[in-house]
Amino acid sequence: MHLKLDHNTFGSTGLKFLAEGLSRNCYITLISMNYCNIDETGARSCFEILINSKSLLEDFSLNGNHLGNKGVIEVLRGTSVAKNLKKIYLSDNQFNEDDEVLDAIENCMKKNLNLGRYDFNHNFITDVGVERIAAILEYANHVYDVEVPIKISKEVYDNFEEKKKQNNKSKKGKKGKGKGKKKKG
Repeated sequence: MHLKLDHNTFGSTGLKFLAEGLSRNCYITLISMNYCNIDETGARSCFEILINSKSLLEDFSLNGNHLGNKGVIEVLRGTSVAKNLKKIYLSDNQFNEDDEVLDAIENCMKKNLNLGRYDFNHNFITDVGVERIAAILEYANHVYDVEVPIKISKEVYDNFEEKKKQNNKSKKGKKGKGKGKKKKG
């Protein structure tokens, strides 16, 4: 089941009421709340949705909101323990590359081994932040796709893309394991 609420400006207050039901839901696989006027106070509600141990949520989209640094850190805390989550979209949420944000990204990428797709595009991340994310990708080889702002140097971008490419190769290599075994019988 998919729940798409894009462009409904219920904000953080509305999300609080919505999250009461969603934090116990065990059927929805996609939640999209793009451009819903959610700010850092709504991040706690997102956290509650994400930590539901019975959740089947695979895809969570919060593009175009106003989470800022504090909010995105809270969302990433929940994301790090979301059992089935495969994709998180946090584009255009007005956060930057402060150490606390980059630490939250690193913790999430280390901890949640199912989550392979992150979207951090259209936020305030420069060469410094992208270099750190590239370094994280070296040991978070389950992460196959990360979107970052395009306003970075060519050298940093090329290095970042190479790290993603290596992770994609390792992901493809894992899919084929075990196919060569013969069945006994």
